[in-house]
Amino acid sequence: MLVSFSVSNFRSFGEEQTLSMVASNRLTDHPSHCVRLGNLEKYVVRCALLYGANAAGKSNLVKAMAFAQRVILSSRVPGTAEFFRFKADLSVAPSSFEFRFLVDDTIYVYGFDISRNRILREWLAYLDEKESPAVIFSRDEAKQDSLEVIEEEAGAFSEDSELFYNLRLLKQTPLRHTDLLLSKIAAFPDDRQGATLRSVIRWLTTDLEVLEIDHRSCDLLERLYKDATFREFSGKFLNRVDTGISSLSFDDVTREYNDFERMCLDRGVPFEEMAESFYGCRGDFFCEVDPDDSTKMIEHRLFSCHLPGGQEIPFTEESDGTQQLLHLLPLISAPREDSKVVVIDELDRSLHPLLCWELIDFFSRSCPGARKQLIVTTHESHLLSQELLRRDEYWFVEKDPQTQQSYLTSLSDFNIRNDLQIRKGYLAGRFGGIPVMGSAEEIKSLLDCPVEEPDGAAPKS
Repeated sequence: MLVSFSVSNFRSFGEEQTLSMVASNRLTDHPSHCVRLGNLEKYVVRCALLYGANAAGKSNLVKAMAFAQRVILSSRVPGTAEFFRFKADLSVAPSSFEFRFLVDDTIYVYGFDISRNRILREWLAYLDEKESPAVIFSRDEAKQDSLEVIEEEAGAFSEDSELFYNLRLLKQTPLRHTDLLLSKIAAFPDDRQGATLRSVIRWLTTDLEVLEIDHRSCDLLERLYKDATFREFSGKFLNRVDTGISSLSFDDVTREYNDFERMCLDRGVPFEEMAESFYGCRGDFFCEVDPDDSTKMIEHRLFSCHLPGGQEIPFTEESDGTQQLLHLLPLISAPREDSKVVVIDELDRSLHPLLCWELIDFFSRSCPGARKQLIVTTHESHLLSQELLRRDEYWFVEKDPQTQQSYLTSLSDFNIRNDLQIRKGYLAGRFGGIPVMGSAEEIKSLLDCPVEEPDGAAPKS
């Protein structure tokens, strides 16, 4: 589970800002929305809804998570800089990203600082019983990228013989300034990573799923195809929310490779890499090598069945809202013991407000104590209700007009009554995160055409 995410000097975030999922000990409502943090007397919430005006920085927080995850997955520092551009000294300062997350009963801290095409610092630690970081490894470019392995902490991972063996091995290997150590370890076979690092890598690359606008989960179609129980659940859920869909099915099409595909394979490009490069995260099919004939491939195409008549249509012809809803279903259908954090930019895009409410309410109420979290940005004020979520599950993003920096504030930081209609307070500007509009006269002055005046007054040109 995500405990917190911190970012600085990235897009509209200049100073460090932290999204904390730690539950406020002052609040007692909706106890089922909280999960205990390992052996600590602390809890994390399962939802976070982020509000803010257009261009306030909500999406930039999602982009920061996605950016950090891409660097881990690719082991390459992007050549384009996305630092905060409105303060001169930050153009040469590093961008920093740090995740705190719970795996089993241990809270890990992983982060890195990057500059233009360079990894400046990287660290992995865990929190001991006093909540103090105990370093597992760290590296610092200022120390010639030398890797420091804190072997005194080995006692905490005495059953993980691979952990410090791998770190000592990598300590002898020169690190390039573009390499993340964690990414190098992720390239090891699973049985060589060690249980500790394997669980850390799995959380950062798999358990955490960040969906930017119009992004789709790459694994969803494959799971729908191979997991009949999940496919049946998805069809029934879509039917219950009045999409017109009664069930989901696949049509398998076997074909020979085209010239471009064959050229890539002949050059030694793995099939999975070739397929991802050509087709990406398509919403209508996924492909794999024909197990009976390696010179061919199979496209598994997703269809939705509609009643009456059982008419099947390609799923990509369904509405954007229906397609987006399908990509949320793995979160609410996953077994209780599964760990999953899904981050979505603009949840309400193409989804009806009542459906958004029901989805969040269903997620919050289902499987109390499950290690699953939903973090979304939204403009939908209908969801601002203490009946739906706790105050520490609402966040506001506001941009300072003087510095152009984005700042995060939790609703729990405000002293409000338990019966306050927070939607009304938000729209009135009490918590920030709303647009500051110019006066009607100022806006009219921008228009070239006449504007109808109130009370029958003559239009102005």
